[in-house]
Amino acid sequence: MPTYIHRVDDLLLFNEVVEKGGFSAAARVLNMQRSKLSRRVADLETRLGLRLLQRNTRRVSLTPMGEQVYAHAQALAREARTVYDLAATVGDAPAGFLRITAPSPLAVTLVGNLVARFCQANPNVRVLLDTRDQIIDLVGEGYDLAFRAQASSLTDSRLNAHEIAPVALVLVCAPAMAKAGIRHPRDLAALPLLAHATQDGPRTWRFTGPSGETETVEFQPRCLSSNMDALRAMACAGLGVALVPRYLCAAQLDSGELVQVLPAWVAPPARIYAVMPARGGEPLALRRFLEYAAAELPARLA
Repeated sequence: MPTYIHRVDDLLLFNEVVEKGGFSAAARVLNMQRSKLSRRVADLETRLGLRLLQRNTRRVSLTPMGEQVYAHAQALAREARTVYDLAATVGDAPAGFLRITAPSPLAVTLVGNLVARFCQANPNVRVLLDTRDQIIDLVGEGYDLAFRAQASSLTDSRLNAHEIAPVALVLVCAPAMAKAGIRHPRDLAALPLLAHATQDGPRTWRFTGPSGETETVEFQPRCLSSNMDALRAMACAGLGVALVPRYLCAAQLDSGELVQVLPAWVAPPARIYAVMPARGGEPLALRRFLEYAAAELPARLA
């Protein structure tokens, strides 16, 4: 057997370690013991007679020769991924393992049910649904798809983004607070306001009125949260007025636990994007799930 064929998969493991920034992160993505992964890369170094990585307790870095080998390992990984992606597009029945991430309010309210029904209809598909609220590095952590709610499209060249649907935002508060008589966005200045944010500081809301007029509300939030569910809970408790997605508070509006204020004034919608690593040959399971999500989510988000 030619020498270059012997344990060529160790080059792919080496590539994963570099891409993920260390053995622990790569081992998690590969579902492999860290000690075994480290030993495989060490064996590769021994066979090549080269030191490829400088190791420390937190991260790894490439040696000068490691950088050259990594460039070839990257190319090998790309070609291997293309082959498997191509194979996954063949046939009529979706199969395989999808790694999907969505912010927890969207995942719990809509995406979890979507995944369940898709998997029931496609028994050979398995899904990991990650509900972390922070932005995940899809390429670095090996995810196939992310649902992200934001106001503008993405600029990361490593990713492809497809808009799924706009998301209507509504001003809501507890019924007792609504009795303050909120007739115009200017009236909000006298009330405690809750903001969706990760850092303290002034915030701005913009609204368009029934005749096309615009109004800007600048305020210092009473409280902030990076989680829309938490903002909804604060509003239900009477802490303040919150601007949240309509789909997320529909049940509370129906029950009277929350009331919508200034219904004639419209805030710019957020937008849900399906975000994927930019690569050719999407697996059939991913393509079918995207088609399913694009058909189901707009009506559910309306």
